[in-house]
Amino acid sequence: MNGINSQMAAKVWERVHAAPQNQQEPVLNLPGLIAGEWIAAATYLQLSRRLQGRESRLLRQLHQEELSHGTCLRGLYTLITGERASVKTPPVAQEPVTAVLRRCYGEEMRALAEYEKWSSHGEYGPVFTRMAQQEREHCRILLEILGAIKG
Repeated sequence: MNGINSQMAAKVWERVHAAPQNQQEPVLNLPGLIAGEWIAAATYLQLSRRLQGRESRLLRQLHQEELSHGTCLRGLYTLITGERASVKTPPVAQEPVTAVLRRCYGEEMRALAEYEKWSSHGEYGPVFTRMAQQEREHCRILLEILGAIKG
């Protein structure tokens, strides 16, 4: 070790050991995301039974896609932790349709922001990118339904 300065080597090792602490990703709240998707799915299913025609069909489509998101996130949780996610969701409250649709739009925007934040993740980014695209489309569909329904 003739050519290596011990102080310089110590500084390099200090940086190497400190790197993981400085570069930690924020914790992904998968159980919360799963619950949000399943609540959205249940809400859309309930709304689809209260509306008719095209709006009902669109809401059933949203229901299926939100179920898919929840299941995908549950699979991701299992992949990361080796355990099954245990998530409980509350029952959907009965409210006026327009109030529910307005609230759902806000929830879709929050999910979209969360998925966009994780879309650059090296391993899971493509999954989050796809779900973000679908959430963006959900926002458009909700606005379309809001514009089409009476009252």
